[in-house]
Amino acid sequence: MKEDLEDAMAKLMNPRMRVGLKVIHALLEPLQGPPVAPSEVREVIDDVVERRKVSKQSITNAARRLEEANIIAREEGYQINYGVMISILLNKILELTNDVRELEEEIDKIKSGETPID
Repeated sequence: MKEDLEDAMAKLMNPRMRVGLKVIHALLEPLQGPPVAPSEVREVIDDVVERRKVSKQSITNAARRLEEANIIAREEGYQINYGVMISILLNKILELTNDVRELEEEIDKIKSGETPID
């Protein structure tokens, strides 16, 4: 199982996989969570933020910005766009994996006495 996941990640890291990532996004995009009433969201936020209550307007403003980014929908309450979130996270994981690889290569050069190229 672990080898399969590592193989899949290696394939996703391939620069020629850009269109493949778009295919994944297109397949994931329709996934949405169930609608949650704004009042329920406020209650959860109030429970999490113990010291200070978050205003209704602050929550509405945040929700509007999330909606503009297509991360949530607000038609029937608040609904998380799971597909968009998964796509965002997958892209970030790929970017961070690439960054880690580059940093490891730079560390190896420093350890071997080579000066890193900026």
